[in-house]
Amino acid sequence: MMLTLIKEQTTDEYDQIMKAKYGSMERLEKQLEKTHENILYAELNNWKLLLQDPEEPIKVKEIIITDNLNIGENELEILNFIKNGKPRSIREIALKIKKDPANTTNKINHLAKEGLISFEKGVKNSKIPVLNYDKIEIAI
Repeated sequence: MMLTLIKEQTTDEYDQIMKAKYGSMERLEKQLEKTHENILYAELNNWKLLLQDPEEPIKVKEIIITDNLNIGENELEILNFIKNGKPRSIREIALKIKKDPANTTNKINHLAKEGLISFEKGVKNSKIPVLNYDKIEIAI
């Protein structure tokens, strides 16, 4: 099964990510001169092109290939709630969707293991599930 995770970003958001990753375009150019890595060349060219048309939205795609993912109605409900409900904890998700907290925790941990969600640190060691994508395409 192949999953394509898609997130739309503004050029400004992409520019901030690239600055956080490389410092500046000049530093990336210097790094490229030293290493000649294809990925750096692609990122530099993308960065330059995107800054030429700052109004154009950017679709960032990540592809995951897996044989372990089992997405059913419960998993879709969890993903939908994480995306739209902005929960502060796994327990909150279980309460809102009226499911067993232990079972919900297992499902959420499996979704995280497969790369569909990530966690931010919450209060009192709680984990806040986050869905960083606007769209998930599944190819079987």
